[in-house]
Amino acid sequence: MYQTKRKMFVNFTFPATMYQHMMAIFLMIFQTLQYYFFGDFGGNFVFKNLIHQTVKSKGEKIKLGLLTNEIPPIVYGGVATWIVNFIRMFEGDERIEVIPIFLAYNDQLPEECHKKYKGIRVIEHPEDIKECFADIDVCVNNLWIALDTIIQIKEQFPDLSIISVCHSLIRMENITNLGSCYTNNFNQQEITFQHSDYVVLISKAEEEYYNQFGYNLFDTKTQVIYNSYEPKYDNEELDVDYTSNTLGYIGRHVPRKRPELPIVSINQNKIDGVSVVNMGVDYDKYDNAYWRKLEKKYEDSLKIIPFTSDKNIKEQYWKDIGINCITGIYEPFGYTICECLDRRVPVIVSNIDGPKEIIEEVMNNVYTYEVDVDNYQNDIQNFTKTLKETLSVDPEVRKKNAIEARKALDKLRPENIKEDWMNLLVEILD
Repeated sequence: MYQTKRKMFVNFTFPATMYQHMMAIFLMIFQTLQYYFFGDFGGNFVFKNLIHQTVKSKGEKIKLGLLTNEIPPIVYGGVATWIVNFIRMFEGDERIEVIPIFLAYNDQLPEECHKKYKGIRVIEHPEDIKECFADIDVCVNNLWIALDTIIQIKEQFPDLSIISVCHSLIRMENITNLGSCYTNNFNQQEITFQHSDYVVLISKAEEEYYNQFGYNLFDTKTQVIYNSYEPKYDNEELDVDYTSNTLGYIGRHVPRKRPELPIVSINQNKIDGVSVVNMGVDYDKYDNAYWRKLEKKYEDSLKIIPFTSDKNIKEQYWKDIGINCITGIYEPFGYTICECLDRRVPVIVSNIDGPKEIIEEVMNNVYTYEVDVDNYQNDIQNFTKTLKETLSVDPEVRKKNAIEARKALDKLRPENIKEDWMNLLVEILD
């Protein structure tokens, strides 16, 4: 029964769905004539909207199983943010029902999550997979490496389309994090790609890396869809001190992020009147001797705040800084730069990967520097050059640029990213 229901793109049962049947035939004819006379108008909004309305029989929704093991409050970070944004993006949609499915092999789901995430399902044991996916039309997978789970889903539901969202290429993580023990299992992600029908990559740069590693040889289709970002401060003017020369860094303390670059730059180059506030995600999570040493060495110019979900502390961080720094040598997307743009905070950002694509329309309004992946000293000097140029900019001009740069967020608004997802789902289900 389940397989039959999922396979039917249009229900031909007479007479209850006669309208859908006739509309489907009309659309097929329309598409053929359109292509014959005008070429491929795949981007035609009206045409696509008509298809969207006929994706399923009247009264039914497409059920997307949103598979993840990262979800607030268990985990905060890029993937967890993406999960929350994806759920929110489809709230109230007449065509799509997003059903979160949490893999609880490592973390138990708190009771509060059942209230927070409507209809959430939990996989505590492999035997739970069958029940969790019995009525799912498309699986949107966000597991990095949980291979057995993906393989088991495919074995039990061979016709179920699996879209794996690649939030970061683990092979790139391994290269840029200097062979971290946490990233040397990239071959497991590769197996995930092989067992997926589609891989969604979150930037064009990621697609290039994906192809360079030879993953394009897999029998798997790819699609670039940016992360959605819903601006929080459209009609709100925040208290940003554009006269401040305090630099900020917020994020993980891993080699590829180069979080120490701002403090090393100002001290190595003896730039007076500049200090750094560093909110490190893992500062107090591990025995972080390196950062404790830096804190002691630069006690007059470096303030470290352990990362927290406490809104008051985070807001204080943004009030304490005048310029935020994004210093990674590998950045698949870049939620941090989105938040900087949203808050109208001036930003110094490495001109690579996802951030480069986000700001490409407003390059004249942000402060970028060229990354030298292979030469750390060159990277410091490139950053320093841009830092000095930024510090010389009049505060009013900094403010004007920050306001103008915010326009880069428009293409990432949920309504635009949702359309990209709808187009992909139509392609899969048609």
